[in-house]
Amino acid sequence: MTAALPYLRALRKSDLLVLAEVSDLKDYDDYKKPELEAALDEHLSANASTLSSEQRLSDYYERLSRPSRSSPIKREPKPELLSGMEDMISPTKRVTRSKRSTRSKQEIEATDDSDGASQTSRSPSVPDVAVRTPPRPNPSFLSSLPPSPAVVTEAIEEQTTRVRQSVSDAWVASGLKERAYALRSCLSSVSTIGTLILATELYGLGGEILPFQYLATIPAMPNLHIPAIPVKIPDVFALLTSAFWAPFSLWLATSVIFPSVLAYFFNINLKMTQPSVKPHSYGTRRASAAQAASATAKTDFDPLVFNVAKALVSYLVYGNKFTFWDVYNPISVDRVVRSVPGGLAGLLTGSAVCTLGSLYEAILRK
Repeated sequence: MTAALPYLRALRKSDLLVLAEVSDLKDYDDYKKPELEAALDEHLSANASTLSSEQRLSDYYERLSRPSRSSPIKREPKPELLSGMEDMISPTKRVTRSKRSTRSKQEIEATDDSDGASQTSRSPSVPDVAVRTPPRPNPSFLSSLPPSPAVVTEAIEEQTTRVRQSVSDAWVASGLKERAYALRSCLSSVSTIGTLILATELYGLGGEILPFQYLATIPAMPNLHIPAIPVKIPDVFALLTSAFWAPFSLWLATSVIFPSVLAYFFNINLKMTQPSVKPHSYGTRRASAAQAASATAKTDFDPLVFNVAKALVSYLVYGNKFTFWDVYNPISVDRVVRSVPGGLAGLLTGSAVCTLGSLYEAILRK
């Protein structure tokens, strides 16, 4: 048992296990707390030369290096020595010593009486000051603190790595990356851009020729700060009138039907993409026919001719107010131009964008 054993007893078993792991104590897993305290005390005191530099063991070795406190009570001599010494002392010396001891006792009592009287006289003027011993730090609180800043940094890095890994797993599990790639692949074509432009034109035209009709009102919710919301639906009965079909058929003819017919018959890429098929064996003829069918499916409509024809037809009809020999009313022509986003300039701009895209795609294909 060393002077630092009380320090080990004041620690918790979890702290003792940490000290045992730091000091490389063998076979300490099955020890109970008293056994672990004794084994740690013996192991640390025996290996003080190698383990005293460890920072987490500094408290133990500081207490181990303190000198042991001896008892302030004076030891009494043995009775055998006292009896021998009394036999050696002469009777005269005993009498002299007894007189001296009596005088000294009387002087000490007189001095004590005078000191007591002086302290009694001074007590009303000088108040007593209570001396308080500062409390010692709690060992359990000290053991709960991290041993070094490196341990704190390592714990923060480990937690950050876990959070980053969980966010990465959630991102992969959501599938947003694959959907974004699929959407980009779908939008990276001239046909998709042209379809979006046609959908924008149709949306603007629908708001003009198919008006919304009031149906009901959702009441306001003051507690949620939500105002009253009117509910409107498209007027389905407008589909039965010429005010709907005249502008719609005019836009459909100028933006879809006429350009598609011209792009089908005036197909510039048709002969350039058709492979030269030579008659060979039966299997070769089948493969050549399949290649020709796939090439024909890709070149049924020339996108460049489609967009150029759309721009020319739009300029002829909406720019010059062409009514197809009075088949359409000029009011219908004005409604189409007014409803499409950008008017005539919007129609021509959409066709120009798709024309440039078709040229760029043809250049890359070559």
